[in-house]
Amino acid sequence: MTNPVSRPTLVDVARAAGVSRATASRVMAGNESVRADLAQRVAAAAERLNYRTNTAARALRRGASGSIALIAPSSHLDGFLGPFVGAPLQGASAVLFDRALQPVLLLDDGRNSAPLIRHLSSGHVDAAVVILHSESEPLYRELDEASIPVIYVGHPTVELDPGRSFVDCDHYGGARMAVRALLEAGRRHIAMIGGPPSYFPAAERVRGFQNELDEWGVSPGPAAHGDFEMPSGSRAAAQLMRRMPDIDGLFVANDLMAVGALRVIEASGRRVPDDVSIVSYDDTVVAETADPPLTSVRQPFRDMGARAAEMALDSLVNPQDYPRHVLLPTTLTVRESV
Repeated sequence: MTNPVSRPTLVDVARAAGVSRATASRVMAGNESVRADLAQRVAAAAERLNYRTNTAARALRRGASGSIALIAPSSHLDGFLGPFVGAPLQGASAVLFDRALQPVLLLDDGRNSAPLIRHLSSGHVDAAVVILHSESEPLYRELDEASIPVIYVGHPTVELDPGRSFVDCDHYGGARMAVRALLEAGRRHIAMIGGPPSYFPAAERVRGFQNELDEWGVSPGPAAHGDFEMPSGSRAAAQLMRRMPDIDGLFVANDLMAVGALRVIEASGRRVPDDVSIVSYDDTVVAETADPPLTSVRQPFRDMGARAAEMALDSLVNPQDYPRHVLLPTTLTVRESV
């Protein structure tokens, strides 16, 4: 996997050159109306900062449509303000706006992707960023036929395909971080509620759970699996408590299932975190508003969208560097459940 490297933005170039963002944008776009001395300062700052994506932006403006497609499933229209779709869209759009490029939002209904594939291959856009494509498996396969670069936000399948480029977070490292928090809290009878085993992030979180416990010399407790919805978390928690009556720690692969588990644990007469500590994943508003608020692993959704857009631009001028697999680090938001 490629370690993430922070890349400079147009704002960084403008700041280093001592000019406005608008002036820097005009220089990067090849606009000759900017004063020569200012243009030289911007060009020098861009070279000093290794600002590479300006080359891609200029190439787009000279060549095809000058637009990048942002693809999301229509089934998640009600979640466009949430972290899983909205945050990556915001991150990707910010990168494109920063380069004076126009994002084009395209929706996949999960049933008939042929019109979308025709649109992508007809010259209307130069590259595509696909968001939450785990909900669009037919599209995932058909995008191989698109005649433009495609960058995925996340990776839905257990088996990584080396022929596809994606940006994801470090699900394995995030899971180890979560389990470490439980161990450092003194928990030793730790179980897990995971997501669907065929889903790549879910499999990586299980692997991190097992390996962190192994490193501490603690035998992993049982694992149950849900579908990332709250009722499945409740069912899995009830199952785990029957299988491991002395459970004192629980790692749950997303916030919704964790809330379901929390309700079952407390309904049994046990208290969180006095009797059982819980760490969940995603760090959404669900974790923040739970009672008690949940310690949760935060995914950098906005940064993932931004990096995917940067890769889409870069792939147009540096195709030899692709496909690429980039993992961004997670962080742990500590609250009252541990």
